Amino acid sequence: MKFVVDYFGCRSNQAEIQEWIIELEKLGYELTSNPAEADFGILNTCSVTARAEKDVLRFIGRAYRNTNAKWFIVGCTVAQDKSLLSRKYSQYVFLDNNEKKNLVGTVCEIFPANGRVIYHSSFKSRIFLKVQDGCNFRCSFCLVPFLRGNARSLTKNEAVARVKHYTALGYQEVVLTGINLSAYGYDLFPRETLLDLLAAIEPLNGVEVIRLSSLDPRFIKYHFVKELRGFSKIADSFHFSLQSGNDAVIRRMNRGGKSAEYQKILTQFRKFFPDANLGADIIAGFPGESEREFRDTMAFIQSSPLNYLHIFPFSPRPGTKAALLDTLPPEMLHARTHELQELNSELKLAYRERFRGRILPGILIEENPNYSMVITRNFLSVRIPPVRGYKKRKLAVRIGRVVNANLCEGEIA
Repeated sequence: MKFVVDYFGCRSNQAEIQEWIIELEKLGYELTSNPAEADFGILNTCSVTARAEKDVLRFIGRAYRNTNAKWFIVGCTVAQDKSLLSRKYSQYVFLDNNEKKNLVGTVCEIFPANGRVIYHSSFKSRIFLKVQDGCNFRCSFCLVPFLRGNARSLTKNEAVARVKHYTALGYQEVVLTGINLSAYGYDLFPRETLLDLLAAIEPLNGVEVIRLSSLDPRFIKYHFVKELRGFSKIADSFHFSLQSGNDAVIRRMNRGGKSAEYQKILTQFRKFFPDANLGADIIAGFPGESEREFRDTMAFIQSSPLNYLHIFPFSPRPGTKAALLDTLPPEMLHARTHELQELNSELKLAYRERFRGRILPGILIEENPNYSMVITRNFLSVRIPPVRGYKKRKLAVRIGRVVNANLCEGEIA
């Protein structure tokens, strides 16, 4: 029995997909990359922006017309309007965020397992582990808390058990993910913190790199940054959900905090992690954003230690407060997005140029007849001559050339 998978959206969705693959292969299902030979498919969906939701609906419609496989559609887009999707695509199974924990059981009911044990086929050196879900904040632009519910965390013991299992399968890098990773453990009793979780995972055999997904500046204090520096396996790359560099816009976003506090946090990370790759989410064209407010955000980024941006043109989501505000003209939204993208390319190129000729630790993530790909600990993609047998070994690469803002070339050092 063969299956195919796909996903849209955040690393938490990717983490869920990887977990389902591992569980299904234990039961005898075989992963394939070819939808034409699959008996069923699994799609994890995203509705964080209108564009993401549109891409999901286009994928579902295309699959419904062009493939014979039965699809299990799960996640945030289903939570938006399950009844409509179920009526329109009656042969598919739709599970919202509360129901998707039963996905594997639902698959087994419709496609009974044959009992074979399949060798884990999706090995890529990196595993995404979702240790937190949901969010207690109510940012004015964000629909996620309504789709995923309040913040809740995986217990430390359960997280450690999963990491042990993943390293036994050969994964070297563990990427900790969550809808609000910084809120990890606040709902547990007794309360745990992200630092407590890191202290439990770092000593485990087989773990070479621990990478953190997006961090919320509202949870970050000086002691967190200082103590984080004490973990030897923490990857030198950090991403922050900043969204804006103007205080008035931050208030309209209902996020709390001020740009000066954000800048202080970034400066502290640069102090303790001088070579780290620092990135941030930025929303372009939030409703009511004046030219001066936009220029404040541009100046904030240019004066900060940031090395890259994830840029999101504002997308009104029905049900949020921001959706009731007057949006900017489309041409203004496009122009500001483009200007941020240009700045992003400059930041990324400048950061990569710093490492030309340097030797960086990394892991092999792709073997190809013509080349291999390495991800360094500071999250540079490095193309090297084709190699074999390095997926379970430490390696280091020498950066030889910066190809573009997303790619370097080098060789094994």
